[in-house]
Amino acid sequence: MIMESHLIKARAPRYGRLSTVAYAGFGQELEAENKHGLTDRISGFWALIRPLFFILTPINAASAAVLALGGYPSLAQCLAGFGTAAFAGCAVNVFNDYVDRDRDKHIWQTRPIPSGRVRPSEALLLVIILIAASLSMAWFLFNPLTFLILLLAIILGALYSAYLRDRVGYLSLPPIVGLIYLGGWAAFSPETLFSSLLPWYLYLLAVVWQTAHIMIYYPLHVVSNADGETGTKVPKAPKALFFTPSPQVAVKIGVGFTCLTLLLSIWLFFLAPLSALYVALIVAAGIYALISGLRLLRDSLNREKGLKAVASLSIFRLVISAAILLTVFISQI
Repeated sequence: MIMESHLIKARAPRYGRLSTVAYAGFGQELEAENKHGLTDRISGFWALIRPLFFILTPINAASAAVLALGGYPSLAQCLAGFGTAAFAGCAVNVFNDYVDRDRDKHIWQTRPIPSGRVRPSEALLLVIILIAASLSMAWFLFNPLTFLILLLAIILGALYSAYLRDRVGYLSLPPIVGLIYLGGWAAFSPETLFSSLLPWYLYLLAVVWQTAHIMIYYPLHVVSNADGETGTKVPKAPKALFFTPSPQVAVKIGVGFTCLTLLLSIWLFFLAPLSALYVALIVAAGIYALISGLRLLRDSLNREKGLKAVASLSIFRLVISAAILLTVFISQI
């Protein structure tokens, strides 16, 4: 892959104590160098699949699954469900990077494709393999309803990256992400998907959280480095939902929806068989996410604070799902 000299020389800033491995979990790397050895290639694919979200997606789906069942399925079913959700989520994320390969030369030069660690053709091939694996598992190991929900999520996720994000706005993503929970529920209790309130409440919780997450993430795309040597900045103004907020307004929206996420996750305690441990864990994680968001609000274009706020919201979502899984597990002991 031939890259312009100023992109090869690009260096992402050092973000405090957060490690290279941690940032790779979000699909980022701290340096973009003109290296393409085996180690660099491996690190590129590692960042490309976004390890944190590779794990987070199936955990989110699993939280809906155990509530649908009222317990845990067999180990074989757990592993099958993990792979089905992980491959689907990974495919959508990799396709997003493939679509953004030219844009990322100016916004995220250190991502695997613009940095040269992964070729675009390799990323696209990986997308095809992951989609085939995920849909095959959904069809043969679960049920037609799960297959249809998963297929819809993949199609809409790809459409978001290729069209909806730029034409409609970033907030077209949350309703798509919520399908993860409906798929997790349908995998083990398809007959109750349309007769129970709980899976749709989980869907709402997911939509609200994703709205907070995408709006906190929004300012990271508002300003990009057009010239890696001079640091000249060119304003970017992506849409939110048929409108273009300022970075500070976007963060305010994100903080507001973080508060709403916390309230909805607490109310879930009264709708599902969860324990006080669940409440304690989500309140702690929610407060941490709110503090990070409020710090970003005072300096909305600060890249380090932005990444920390995004990470704290991802952790909040992980804690909500993990707390559900833990509570159900303890109740079975």
